[in-house]
Amino acid sequence: MKPHVSGRWAAQRLGTTAGAEAPTDGETVVRHLGAVQAQLPDMALWALGRRCGRTAAELQAEIDTGVVLRTHVLRPTWHLVHRDDLDLLLDLTAPRVRRLMAGVDRQLGVDEAARDRAGEVVGVVLADGPATRPELATALADGGIAGTGQYVGHVLTHLELDGVMASGPTRDGVQTYATRTPGALTGTRDDRLAELARRYGAGHGAFRPLDLAWWASLTLTEARRAVQLAELPTLELDSEPYVVPHAPIDAPVPHAVLLPNFDEYTSYARDPDDFADFAGTVQDIVRGTGLLLVDGRVAGTWRRTLRARSVRIEVTCTPQVTRRLRTALEAEAEAFGRFVDRTAEVQIDG
Repeated sequence: MKPHVSGRWAAQRLGTTAGAEAPTDGETVVRHLGAVQAQLPDMALWALGRRCGRTAAELQAEIDTGVVLRTHVLRPTWHLVHRDDLDLLLDLTAPRVRRLMAGVDRQLGVDEAARDRAGEVVGVVLADGPATRPELATALADGGIAGTGQYVGHVLTHLELDGVMASGPTRDGVQTYATRTPGALTGTRDDRLAELARRYGAGHGAFRPLDLAWWASLTLTEARRAVQLAELPTLELDSEPYVVPHAPIDAPVPHAVLLPNFDEYTSYARDPDDFADFAGTVQDIVRGTGLLLVDGRVAGTWRRTLRARSVRIEVTCTPQVTRRLRTALEAEAEAFGRFVDRTAEVQIDG
């Protein structure tokens, strides 16, 4: 990470910072960050729990109320988004997300007619209440819209991008979809672009326009314009200009932290130097469950195995495992154990 890592750490609400109010629930965390990438639902909850101290069960109950939605937005992947922010994000990012999906759409045969027909079928089903993806897939097949799992996934993603549905409450541990009515937008598109830049900076710390473009699937030109419209100042950090939404906070960075592998802490356009302390590959990160950060830099991976009363946490660490590092990792493992209401057992390889 760059020298401004402490400022990013503080902005992300990953530690105690003087003058900053610590979040106490998942809703506050999601609203602050703008969105939280969420392919793995339980690890997305850990991204929230690591910041606010709530357990997985408490956070899932909170999400089941509908205040936080799990849906496709920003990039063609799952995110947790506050219900009051979804329309803004869809307005600014959905058109480009559709363009990113277009190539696979053509290969799958997901055209406008299929999307319209799917919207009719799904609308009828969800009018009777939330439904799971298998239930919607069955209804689509019965309505003459049959295809592979990827085909169904793309069809449903387009309906999410239309803003007419998002996640509903879990049923027996399985996410459902529920209907929603898109809200009214305020201001101009320029107003909304400026708001996006301010929100991203407030939740992520110092950033480059390239980082905002990556996070929100904007073009670099749009991202630069968003920064300009937001009238955000820039500073030279590590010989590179960074947008600084607020005065950098010199907050202490914990020695070792276990984060989800797609945590918002790493939601920016990465440089090779960001992985200088990591002996693995990018694919190791993508395929893994979590990231080990040592002194704010990616330095390993970890995975968890849930059992009835315990959780086994296996850490693969690039740096030498000193007594200090082991102690810090054991404390992180215990925190994750409390999060899943289990006794933590940790194995450290390195």
